[in-house]
Amino acid sequence: MSSSSSSSDQQDQQQNNIPKMTLLDPSNRSLNVPEFPSRNGPQRLIAAATKQPKGRQKVILEPGHSPLDWARLKSSGKDLRGVTQLGKYTLEDLRQHRTQDDAWTAIQGKVYNMTPYLKFHPGGVKDLMRIAGRDGTKLFMLTHSWVNAEFMLDACFVGFLVQG
Repeated sequence: MSSSSSSSDQQDQQQNNIPKMTLLDPSNRSLNVPEFPSRNGPQRLIAAATKQPKGRQKVILEPGHSPLDWARLKSSGKDLRGVTQLGKYTLEDLRQHRTQDDAWTAIQGKVYNMTPYLKFHPGGVKDLMRIAGRDGTKLFMLTHSWVNAEFMLDACFVGFLVQG
């Protein structure tokens, strides 16, 4: 048996082990498309091994508090900061702002007045209040590492977190 024949046999064998999905194009011709992610592929294995939060509940937002409504409010020109100029704030300063009527947090060294955003947060007010009045970077990165906080809260930016 020649080496090209055995190489060809190995390729055929490998192709037969790849899960395929049969799709039909508009003229009803079968298209062989590899399944993605493959059944035992790294994407599925990582997803299966990733710890999922327990007891996470969906929160029903009040009417007028969808992500689109938040985007509309941010771009409305309304003052969401609540301060006249950007400042430098310590952790002690942040502790003064930990109520639902006055909720500030720091995320990655930037301080935000998140009060206007509370009712827009998909996890609900209670969830967001966990970081009110303190540096919320660690919890934010654990639960929302894919979210761009700078963009989401840019209209609420009040200054920078400094050592005190």
